[in-house]
Amino acid sequence: MTRTSDRTTTDLTAWLGEPLTDRLTDAEQREAAHRIFRHIADQEEEATARNWMIGMNPHLNDQAPLLAIAAGQTADVDAAARAYIDGVWT
Repeated sequence: MTRTSDRTTTDLTAWLGEPLTDRLTDAEQREAAHRIFRHIADQEEEATARNWMIGMNPHLNDQAPLLAIAAGQTADVDAAARAYIDGVWT
């Protein structure tokens, strides 16, 4: 594990907790979750970003973004995050 991956995992664990972070089984998933979380948190608060990551999302067929990332749907989660930041919920 690289230093960046260590920091990414540490941040995700602080933001989401260990059980949720452990759902992300590889470095690519953790890097994506970290990037998307920061994208939301930079516009909102960390608590809002956490709730967004673990809550049902209409752009992901009511799947939580974190679970979608774990399922390999990172591009869909990126699009959902952009829609959230842009205020597009149709």
